[in-house]
Amino acid sequence: MENSYKFCNKLFPGCGIAGMQMLDTDSIPLVVTSPPYGTIRDYGGHPFYFKPMARELWRIIMPGGVVCWHVQDQISEGAESGESYRQCLHFLELGFRLHTTLIVEGSRIAKYPHRYGQPVQHVFVLSKGKPRTFHPIMDTPNESAGRMQNYKERLADGTRRFRHTVRTKPFRKRGVHWAYSVGTHNTPDREAWEHPALMPEALARDLILSWSNEGDLVLDPMSGAATTAKMALLSNRCYLGFEINREYHDLATARLTKVANSVTNQPAHRKRIRKLGRRLKGEEIDAA
Repeated sequence: MENSYKFCNKLFPGCGIAGMQMLDTDSIPLVVTSPPYGTIRDYGGHPFYFKPMARELWRIIMPGGVVCWHVQDQISEGAESGESYRQCLHFLELGFRLHTTLIVEGSRIAKYPHRYGQPVQHVFVLSKGKPRTFHPIMDTPNESAGRMQNYKERLADGTRRFRHTVRTKPFRKRGVHWAYSVGTHNTPDREAWEHPALMPEALARDLILSWSNEGDLVLDPMSGAATTAKMALLSNRCYLGFEINREYHDLATARLTKVANSVTNQPAHRKRIRKLGRRLKGEEIDAA
């Protein structure tokens, strides 16, 4: 784990598979990434080798760690490719658990005349064993907010009884359908607008907040425009990224430099990094 954290807050040009081979086994708490969607976009002629990528992800994720795999099928000859589902099944064959499947809604425009809408975007939330942490996002309004509600439970014999009475909170945990703005207008960073397939910043942020703790290292082996890295920093996490396309790496670096300078120079962030280094060395850390 210590070897992996020495790359803390770095964005490297190069292949994500080769980059992950430098990392310790069972060392990364969270991966948030969005691989190429078939051949929908041209990424400078760089091929995508899914199975070697998946094997390295299984090796480097720590027990209880999570991979958030954001994918969408491409339309080929009038039908969805099904590639995202095949990828998910391969992850399960490697040993991952399918902890949650999120449905991500972006554009509602139906581009195809003989089908409903666009292919669904998924985030397959894959874990190595039981997830070590989960911080649910509580932003769905409750229609009965403020009312006293009686909650029942069903017993083994099939009968029901009142379990407890509570006052309904204003908001509840969101479901598995998430909606975001897509395209260049999901970020104010003009440097990122040159990338052909931006992950929504709010999606990356929500995944990071849900399945990591402050100070954790968040990896994106296919960094693109560094959306995961940016949102990790803004969420008080550390980041590590690899991007094989040099043009995209350069624009990601320009984008990330602005936010990194403002965040890493803050005393609170420097203190978190010092505490992280001491923890890796086995030193005592006070609660302050």
